[in-house]
Amino acid sequence: MNVTQSSLFPNTTSQPSSSTPDSPSLAVKEKLQSTIGVRGEFHLPCMPTLLEQYVKLVRGLLKVLGQNPTPEEIQALEKRLAQKLTEGFEQSPHAYLTLTYQLARPELGLTGGIAFKTVTNVEPTEAFPSFSVAKTSRFGRYPDAKAMSIAAELGDAARVSVLDIGAGIGRNSLPLAKRGHPVDAIASNPEAAKQLTELAQSRGLAVKVLESDTLDRSQLPARYQLSIAPEVLPHLRNRPGLRRFFQQTAAILQPGGILLAAAFLAKGDYQPDEKVRELSAALGCYVLTRDELNEAVQPLPLQWVFDESVVTYESRNLPDEAWPPSDNFLNWATGRELFPTLTNPPIELRWLRFQRV
Repeated sequence: MNVTQSSLFPNTTSQPSSSTPDSPSLAVKEKLQSTIGVRGEFHLPCMPTLLEQYVKLVRGLLKVLGQNPTPEEIQALEKRLAQKLTEGFEQSPHAYLTLTYQLARPELGLTGGIAFKTVTNVEPTEAFPSFSVAKTSRFGRYPDAKAMSIAAELGDAARVSVLDIGAGIGRNSLPLAKRGHPVDAIASNPEAAKQLTELAQSRGLAVKVLESDTLDRSQLPARYQLSIAPEVLPHLRNRPGLRRFFQQTAAILQPGGILLAAAFLAKGDYQPDEKVRELSAALGCYVLTRDELNEAVQPLPLQWVFDESVVTYESRNLPDEAWPPSDNFLNWATGRELFPTLTNPPIELRWLRFQRV
């Protein structure tokens, strides 16, 4: 958490000019202004594209409170907010600013101006639930039908090694190991890694758990016939991260090996703007276009074989008791979490299959 105290408007209340005649009503007005106290706060997602909107919000507040900031003060406010929004977004797509306002000089009331304090919160809290990330996988507890199907088609399980990227507590790793696959699982969360290790040991399953948020080749002793990453691409932040993911994955697959990933793809010719991209990153549904995906894969020894709707495939192939996988899965996977007022959102979650050539 990063805190910045800034009294941006310490003395900006309009004062009567010297030419104004003495007036009991004006004197009372000034006295009332000096007796009014205010305090409040805004919770603002750290989205740099919303800077202009946030500045308008603060200017509107100051107007309501009878403050008249100078152009220089507004410029200083804009500069400070731009810096904090960028810093917060770079730290986490879930970061937000708490902008607290109060009297700069309480003894003078509103005539003493307004002071601001900015707190950058990297992780969501109950105070700002809108961007709270799901505590459990949106894919629920059951293994992905698509992952299990591809693993089965590759032949003898004992000869098909699997790398589960972003394994969580093993909803795919454990069933694959039970089928006989040698499984390595990458878990970026220490608590999840601990739980997965304990679950595998208690069931006598050979799952090697690697606690990491990158595909570190020094920790990966072999190349794999199958790599699965159902929950990685939706949580990306930018296109360099996308390129890095495919570079690292291509390096750990055997020739002919399969990568199964899920990603939110734009439908048709829809082109998401920067505001949509920032919000989609915050909500765990980072949007990609097909051109961007092709650009990330083309220089690599990976061939994009096909893609299909996650909702369509999983609804047809999961057991009845496993559908939907979680309470919010359908809103998320269909894009309605990002576009709640649209019947047909311009994005959807799709299974992507790539082959190492």
